[in-house]
Amino acid sequence: MNMSKPVIGCFSPSGCILLLSLVFSTGINPVQAQENVEKTQGGLLIKFGSAQVELAAAAAEALRLSVAYGGSPRFIPSSFLADTNAANPIPWQMVREHGMIGIRTKAGELLISPRTGEWTLLNAGGKVLIPRHEMGGLDQETASGNTNVTIRLGWNRHQPIRVYGCGNGADTLQQSQATTGVSNGRAVIPYYWSAAGYAVLAVTADDNQPARWQGATNGEYLTWTFPGPEAELYLMPAVSLKEAAEAYARLTGFAPVPPRWAFGYLQSRWGWKNRAYIEDTLKHFAELKIPVDAFIYDFEWFTTEPDYEVPPEGVPGYTDFGWNTNLFPEPARQIQDYKNQGVHFVGIRKPRLGNADSLAMVRSNRWNLPGKPAEKFQARDVDFANPGLREWYVTQSASLLRDGIDGWWNDEGEGTYTTYFYWNLTEAEAWQRYRPGQRLWTLNRAFSPGLQRLGAAAWTGDIRSSWPALAETPTSLLNWSLAGMPYGACDIGGFLGNPSPELLSRWMEAGVFFPVMRSHSEINSTPRFPWLYGTNALYAIRDALDLRYRLIPYYYSLAHETFQTGLPLMRPLCMEFPDDPRVADLSDEWMMGDSLLAAPILQPGGKRSVYLPAGRWYAFGSNRPLKGKRTLEVTAGLDEIPLYVRAGSILPLGPVIQHTSQLPGGPLELQIYPGKDAAFTLFEDDGETTDYLKGQVRRTTFVWQAKTGRLSWKTDGPYAGPDIFRSLHVVLFAPRNKIETQCALSASGSLVLRP
Repeated sequence: MNMSKPVIGCFSPSGCILLLSLVFSTGINPVQAQENVEKTQGGLLIKFGSAQVELAAAAAEALRLSVAYGGSPRFIPSSFLADTNAANPIPWQMVREHGMIGIRTKAGELLISPRTGEWTLLNAGGKVLIPRHEMGGLDQETASGNTNVTIRLGWNRHQPIRVYGCGNGADTLQQSQATTGVSNGRAVIPYYWSAAGYAVLAVTADDNQPARWQGATNGEYLTWTFPGPEAELYLMPAVSLKEAAEAYARLTGFAPVPPRWAFGYLQSRWGWKNRAYIEDTLKHFAELKIPVDAFIYDFEWFTTEPDYEVPPEGVPGYTDFGWNTNLFPEPARQIQDYKNQGVHFVGIRKPRLGNADSLAMVRSNRWNLPGKPAEKFQARDVDFANPGLREWYVTQSASLLRDGIDGWWNDEGEGTYTTYFYWNLTEAEAWQRYRPGQRLWTLNRAFSPGLQRLGAAAWTGDIRSSWPALAETPTSLLNWSLAGMPYGACDIGGFLGNPSPELLSRWMEAGVFFPVMRSHSEINSTPRFPWLYGTNALYAIRDALDLRYRLIPYYYSLAHETFQTGLPLMRPLCMEFPDDPRVADLSDEWMMGDSLLAAPILQPGGKRSVYLPAGRWYAFGSNRPLKGKRTLEVTAGLDEIPLYVRAGSILPLGPVIQHTSQLPGGPLELQIYPGKDAAFTLFEDDGETTDYLKGQVRRTTFVWQAKTGRLSWKTDGPYAGPDIFRSLHVVLFAPRNKIETQCALSASGSLVLRP
């Protein structure tokens, strides 16, 4: 071991040891001074030569291990964390066990040896989650110029080091190391969940220099490396990925419910030519009955030329906060007219400026983000972390927001690790000022922990139009779901190149089961307009979009669940079936919520294998049960999607509509897939404002009793807008025959459905 680096570690005992513990409540029985242990407001401070360690109660589900050299550990304010000033301190007790001292909370215990520095984490039941590893090192002086802190976490030497939730730095769900950072469509975060039963988030003194981790070759420990003399680990005992998701969301922030239109189809384009082109495209969608809820515009909405050739000093007269009149001669009127047709406006933004006067002003105030000579775009980047720049940017955005822009598409913001966070914070401040009460929605090319709490989504960047790119996309999005970003997207069809009709059709079908369904392409590629790819592709894509829109009541209810629990909409099977080793690294099929198993075609030819976990399943829309824990060989026509529903599910579906503004558009179809009891809560609100945060929600809880064949429901909540469902079409997929009935969706009621 390199003793010149400060190390704090843990040891894996070879046998079972009965530990005796003495528990002291805070404020009673002073800690022995000779141990160099002091009490702090949130826990204990232990000194090891030039190093000091604090064990603290951080949150209801989290304990904090802090290390500092040359000073006392401190709570490090971080953009990663949702609440840096907890209103209520977390109760804790001091604990002594087997020569170790530490703290106990409802979450578990964090213990350290005041003599050697070895440490361990236990859950609330006393189970060791992170075994001790005898490395010491805390009493060693740091070498001159060495500013890294290294914290080692013990590991079961008989198990390979594989964890979940680090982001999309690898092409698998299970990962063995993570080099934290952001780039084009890549977000790797300093977090993971281990099947040992805990999750961990690392915080450094500078969010823009995040910690990284790597597993040891002998498998005995995992090492976190922190730049600088300070380090914090937030440790969250969590027996499952679901528990970890909630604990992590409580720490970094729950994702708010997006506007309802964001669950529809979003048509992005680089190369909108003029107003007539936009309106002709609108006409095609309407006449061909292809659902769509937003047009997303590239550079051309605000400028006649991209800014890639703009020099570092900018160009006189360049428009950063205005309109290209070729497309939008009457922006407010046009946006409202298009919205009346159900199509919202989302515009691209860059983290830089092109106007020479604005750039000079920004640099004179030191509001710029210094760029490297080779990075000519970053030479014009602004520093959104600066409050002065944010205030200026907010005021510059006023007229755009007043004209009716519905969301932002934030691109090329990888200048720092937290650029997207502070950029979104700026947009949120502008939204609060000029669009008060309206939900913010943004789409970003990467993210850091905490971005989700600002109303952000992320997409996987400038991918190629290829079958391998399609096949890789679910893994990236699932890894993002586990990393705390529940709203992931991709450039359906690929950004670079032209997909075949088959490839675009299959990509659209997969997109039905992505949290955000958006297509896009670069300016020289064929636009991803469905009618440009032949009749067969058009019909297949339209069918897929019709299914997407029918699923919106289900997805929107899942979004409310995400806001309340932190559980993502798009889930790997290992999150729902943690005891099945066959799904531990399976990512070419996935769950939407806990009911739908999507297995779209990701390879040419229309064939694939589908693994059904244990239990009973149904093909979507079928009353023929399928036995689980087996693999099916499936052949699907171009307009078919392998899709399965878990027995004991209630699935709410809407009617076929052209845009979400037409909801409810008819009765709510409630599909019941029997086999065991089931329940589902449908959430409805106005879909636009933040009033749901004030309780303006309608919740209808449906309960299916398998034994009696009774469906009952009860509604609560004050929301009663015109967009709520008022009638019900019930479909029971009984094994012998399908049963259907209709009734009013009253405040409460019940039906008995028998074959």
